[in-house]
Amino acid sequence: MSRTIEDQTAEQLGGEGSVLVRQRRDHAEMDRLMDRNQALQDGAERERVLRELVQLVLSHAFAEETVL
Repeated sequence: MSRTIEDQTAEQLGGEGSVLVRQRRDHAEMDRLMDRNQALQDGAERERVLRELVQLVLSHAFAEETVL
């Protein structure tokens, strides 16, 4: 039976600095930002959250495509 990345420890994924651990951390942060965005009304805070989300998605996708 294979285990998902989510189910493995950081050590099993190559340590805290591994791309897999960083990608997993990015996914958790993206989920948090999307939830935060949905909870906000239009305004400066929602715009800030969206900018942060876009920046994270772009860097995450770049790492995913170039490394993985």
